[in-house]
Amino acid sequence: MNFSRYISLRYFFTKSKNTAVNYMSILAILGVIISSAAMLIVLSGFSGLKSYSLEFISSISPELKISPAKGKTFEFTPETKSFLEKENIKYGLSYEDKALISINKNNRIVNVMGVDDGLPDKNIDSIMYQGRWFNMGENEIVVGWGTAYDLGISTMDVINPVVMYVPKAGKGQVLSEKDVMNSRRVLTAGIFSLNEELNNSLVFSDLKLTRELFGLQKQAVGSIDVYSKVESTEKIKSFFGSDFEVENQIQQNATIYKMLNTEQFAIYLIFSLIIVVALFNVFGALMMMGVEKRKNLQTLLVLGGSKNQVSKIFFYQGLMISVSGCFIGLLIGCGLLILQQKLSLFMITSTLAYPVVFEPNNFLFVFFIVIVLGCIASALVSHYVKRSIPQISQK
Repeated sequence: MNFSRYISLRYFFTKSKNTAVNYMSILAILGVIISSAAMLIVLSGFSGLKSYSLEFISSISPELKISPAKGKTFEFTPETKSFLEKENIKYGLSYEDKALISINKNNRIVNVMGVDDGLPDKNIDSIMYQGRWFNMGENEIVVGWGTAYDLGISTMDVINPVVMYVPKAGKGQVLSEKDVMNSRRVLTAGIFSLNEELNNSLVFSDLKLTRELFGLQKQAVGSIDVYSKVESTEKIKSFFGSDFEVENQIQQNATIYKMLNTEQFAIYLIFSLIIVVALFNVFGALMMMGVEKRKNLQTLLVLGGSKNQVSKIFFYQGLMISVSGCFIGLLIGCGLLILQQKLSLFMITSTLAYPVVFEPNNFLFVFFIVIVLGCIASALVSHYVKRSIPQISQK
């Protein structure tokens, strides 16, 4: 065995005569254990929340969204329909625009998304919170939970229907409200729940009703939503040409993905700083050990050990503290995460457990950060001891 590693193992497993050094060594390894476990738990918790959020977003985000590069609408032609059917593509048609909804003098500007019967039932079932989905061809809508709560909207309330307003395009003299606004009285068939933003800003309606409300042509659509898996998008892009954009789910929700990635980076940075603080204990313990072992170092030099070999003792010592602490911390973190998955120790609501997800990237990141920073702290102490050896040996 390497001389430096052998001595460092003896120091690692042997109790020091100095009580302060023992306490510092215990605190050092405990700091690494706790910070490693905490970092893994927080990262896994964030991964769980991220997956939970994206799962709901995928319920209304199709696999591919085909929309015009310019303008809000385009004509859905028989040729387009024939191409999609020939390629066995499951799709739906939609149009989204802003409107004002009003009930009992409570108003809110929302995004009205008109969809046809191409939206899969499984997507609908995954977001419904109360009531039912609207009936096709009827003046019915489905609103978000936040909108329903804030405006006092109840499902199937025929006495207090919701009124939807949109500006009417055109020119000419304005004599009444009808010359300025298109409006429809609609029945709230159900309430959906996705996330806080969409719950407060999105309303679903029948595509036919949406066309009438916004004054669109019969074949006008805002997008073609592809809900089946597509092996390659090149054929679709080739058919529609440069006048259309073909976006996958990440591109459709670029802002949300960017926000989640930014939050994840912030968590990585914050907990990396916590690891740095924990490794200060390692640095302090090694420094105290270096002072306490001065006589031993003199003996090792007299026996023929070189300055490099003696200084590497403390490098290996710090590395063993970092590696052992990290492994123990990861095991403890895994145990707590498994308990959360099995027993639901922490709850977001009375029926929803805090989601956690095991991701290899989180384990690798924690291990990498702890080992790299541990090596840096150990190398600094090793360099200090190496520079101090001549002074010690002369005494």
